Amino acid sequence: MASDQVRIGKLPLEGRVPSRWRWAPIVVGIVALIGVGAHVMGRQDRAEQVRRDALWRVNGPACAPLDPTIFRGLRRYPQATPYDETLYRRAGGTMTCTHLVDRIAGEKVRYHVCKFGAPDYLLVSQGGRDQFYDLTGGRSAAVTVIKDKVSCVVIPSFRM
Repeated sequence: MASDQVRIGKLPLEGRVPSRWRWAPIVVGIVALIGVGAHVMGRQDRAEQVRRDALWRVNGPACAPLDPTIFRGLRRYPQATPYDETLYRRAGGTMTCTHLVDRIAGEKVRYHVCKFGAPDYLLVSQGGRDQFYDLTGGRSAAVTVIKDKVSCVVIPSFRM
């Protein structure tokens, strides 16, 4: 018999041992993608807020008051539109409204703003009080109702 020695040992593992850091580039990539997406969405939200502010936060001279007998003496009954416990009646023109939220005297206040495209006459009924406005001559107006306070300002013409 031959005196060959047989040696038994462990076979080496094939390939490399998996590292727990092998997923790190993928995780970093996903986190970066989420961060970039959040930044882009934030920029779009800020741009939309600037656009809305330019459209809805308007200043101008106060609307001219109107004698109630002129409004009530109209031949054709004015169009009526209720909006958030406020009733708007207008003779001609168009109307669009939205809600805004602002911090007033330290508290958040939700209120609405309505824009009117060239009505001749406008009646705003809020809390049992009627306010009449004269907007003849193709003038547009924006009416803001914060709590029970109504304010009307003349604005440049706008498109809906």
